[in-house]
Amino acid sequence: YRLFYFLGRLLSFSLAGLLAGELGAVLHVFLKQYYLAEIVSFGCGIAMMGWGCQKLIGWQSKLQGPSKKFTPLNTLHQWVSTLLLKDTGWATFLFGFFTVALPCGQTLVVFSACALAGDAWVGLGNGFAFALLTTPSLVVAMHTLTLFKKFKQYDRIILGSCSVVVGFLACCRGLAEMGWISRWVINPEAPTP
Repeated sequence: YRLFYFLGRLLSFSLAGLLAGELGAVLHVFLKQYYLAEIVSFGCGIAMMGWGCQKLIGWQSKLQGPSKKFTPLNTLHQWVSTLLLKDTGWATFLFGFFTVALPCGQTLVVFSACALAGDAWVGLGNGFAFALLTTPSLVVAMHTLTLFKKFKQYDRIILGSCSVVVGFLACCRGLAEMGWISRWVINPEAPTP
């Protein structure tokens, strides 16, 4: 039933990207009205860069994880975990679908970037691409646990570096919106919105 798991994961990550992009668009319109979009973009960028630097230096914060006593997602996590024990296609699909709700730093960075894009369709595409492109690593992880033990030291470097880059781009976007730096345009001949 592994195919059902990956189908559920693709669907949920795509929908989460769509929602993050739409939420970003709505927040952008609301915050732009009060000239706060620039500050939020810059603030999110600083937060992502800080989180990335924290991953790079390996520092553990007490604020990093939820309390073990009670979390709002505890019930969902327990229910999703019980799906692993069932040997049906539907349970496997649901497990894949609800993996988006499990805490993961990578998904936080990806969906933050989707929200900063401020476009539901861009978010949908990015969520789908993220789920699709991380699928091979999950397939490899299912079969080669010992291989990942050897390379585990690099996951923090890769995740931290990517977070710093995305955070830096978000800061640059905020600074460009404030007019403090010029915009970087990939295609200068393209019509501006």
